[in-house]
Amino acid sequence: MVSGRQVCPAAPGSGADCQAAADILCRSKGYGGGKSLGVDATEKCSAKVLIPGRPREPGDCRTENFVTRAWCQ
Repeated sequence: MVSGRQVCPAAPGSGADCQAAADILCRSKGYGGGKSLGVDATEKCSAKVLIPGRPREPGDCRTENFVTRAWCQ
């Protein structure tokens, strides 16, 4: 089992591909592929949301998923 923080890339036609992120995290620690055990999500926004009085619009923010723990082989 390894710990770290690897962003889940966007998968075509669906949400995030956290399986690929688990593989990348395991390989960065010297192992083969892996399976995610822990996932975290954050909201990433453009600087436009900091403008006082400006209403928040669709597309100003997006959710990013991260693998934080993975079981490696």
